[in-house]
Amino acid sequence: MSVHQLNSIVTQSVMRISMKTFLTVLLAVFPVIGSAWASSSTSPKSFSAQGSRKDLAMHIHMVHMREVDLREGKAVAEFSFHNAGQAPLTISRIKPSCGCVTVRMQEQEAFKPGESHKFYVEVDTAGETSGLHEYTIDVEYHTDARKTAEHEQVLFRVEVPEKKVTVKPRALIFYQLSEQKTKQTVTLTDFRNRSHFEVLEIASSLDSIQIENQQVSQDEHGHLQITFDVSVSGKVSSGRQTQQIKVTTTDDEFSVINIPVLLYGPQEEIQRN
Repeated sequence: MSVHQLNSIVTQSVMRISMKTFLTVLLAVFPVIGSAWASSSTSPKSFSAQGSRKDLAMHIHMVHMREVDLREGKAVAEFSFHNAGQAPLTISRIKPSCGCVTVRMQEQEAFKPGESHKFYVEVDTAGETSGLHEYTIDVEYHTDARKTAEHEQVLFRVEVPEKKVTVKPRALIFYQLSEQKTKQTVTLTDFRNRSHFEVLEIASSLDSIQIENQQVSQDEHGHLQITFDVSVSGKVSSGRQTQQIKVTTTDDEFSVINIPVLLYGPQEEIQRN
């Protein structure tokens, strides 16, 4: 036998052994590969947390008041809601995060399913510094179906502008139906902490309007306050009269402050009725 023939026989034998070994290994591994492929081709499960719907459905969760009229001395927001559950709902408490916040809501024993209501949030801006302020209001409630207390929160954001000098009330209205004296008090408040703000003169163009009892003091926050009484007495002309009270001060920015006055005589009042 030649060397060439011997090499051919050896090569064929090696190929038979290699093919046999390959098939053996393939058959052994195939179940594992098939199992792994089947596992990887399975679609992943979708997990979505289905939270239970709250029985108290707020129509709005935040009020952002960007312009506050400081002359009013307060900022007011309205929050409405309804009972989204299947059982009567009772609000146990509405608690604000700050003592400067007042909550007003008409009392009611319970709210029927689908019934709507509202409450008001009021912030005293007189004691607040300028800038953005956030107040959280926590609403505690329960239903007849679930006696355990649940909570819902709303947010009231108020942007307080720089405070200067305010007048309260902004205008005076008198209904002089008789000759008896009627009186209203006007308050000027300087929020700038300036000690040189002084009133030089308070004048009215009507003889029936008198300025009395001018006083200088401080409010609970230490701001300068000037108060005076505006009174109307005696017989006044019938009809409507529009006048102004002119306040002259030592302040360059607020040298003159005009306060509108509406005065209604007795005949005008009778016609209005």
